[in-house]
Parts: sequence; structure tokens; C-alpha cells
Amino acid sequence: MRTTSILRNERGALMIITSVMLLALLTIVSVAASKTANTEIRIAANEYVYQRCFYNAEGAIMEVVDLLEGSAGALENPPPWMGLDGEVINESTVFTFWQDRENKDGVVPQASAIDPQNTEFLSVHHGIPSGSSLDMSKPAKHIFSIYGRSKSKSLVMLKIGYAKVY
Repeated sequence: MRTTSILRNERGALMIITSVMLLALLTIVSVAASKTANTEIRIAANEYVYQRCFYNAEGAIMEVVDLLEGSAGALENPPPWMGLDGEVINESTVFTFWQDRENKDGVVPQASAIDPQNTEFLSVHHGIPSGSSLDMSKPAKHIFSIYGRSKSKSLVMLKIGYAKVY
């Protein structure tokens, strides 16, 4: 007789229902937190890849600047990575120069010492800026565009303007 009265007693049923609901709520919160953490980890990994590519491309540009600073006569005998026609290589055509290896008009992107398999550079000489003196007895200011590109798991291409007096 005692066992039937315990089974019919409903005291404590609210506590069991509350516990189950609380456990379900905690499960939902923990699953959401786990998904958020995984998303943040992926974002951080993508940011790392982008920053690495960005700095590799910037390093390739600095490599060109060093090469141009160290050369006294880069325009008399231009290296294969330097284009002398700003009309052929510009912002709208530079992407085809990276991808189409055959039609380059003699300009070949050079692998950078930073990451030779994934980072390249090229440069374009734009000539003497308008308004400059054409007096041949003194050095003239020459304008260059330098492009650096890194394509390791991501694609980053940078361009800077550079001026040097020859």
C-alpha cells in the first residue's frame, strides 16, 4: 500500500520538469557558443593568411625598391621584370600580366626572395613627369609603378608609386 501512494504522489514533478528545461537551455547556449568560437577561429585564420600575403607582397615591393636604389643604369639595360611602357602595363592590364605568361611584351614577373614560389614583383617605368626639365646636363626624376603579388592561399596585389633621380 505504501508503494502505490509514493507513485501517486506528484510532489517534485515541477523540479524534474524545471531541470529538464534548464538542461535543454544550457545545451542550446553551449552549441551556439561552440559555433561562435569556431567561426571566430576561422576568421582569425583567414586574417593570418591575408596578413602574411600582404606582408609578402609588400616585401617584394621593397625588394624592387632596393634593386632600383642599388642600380645606377636600370634604364639603359632594363631587367626583365621592368616594363618601359606605362600604356602596356597599368591598373587594368596588370592582372593579365600575372596570369598570361606568354604575351608580356618582354616583361616577366620576377619571383621574390621572400617566398619564391608564391610571391612575385614587376615594375613599370612611366618616364619623366610632365613639367620636369628636359635639360640633359642634370639628372632627371623618373616615375615608376611597382607591383607586388602574393598568392599563397589568398591573393594580394599591391602597387606603389616610386620616384628616382637618374
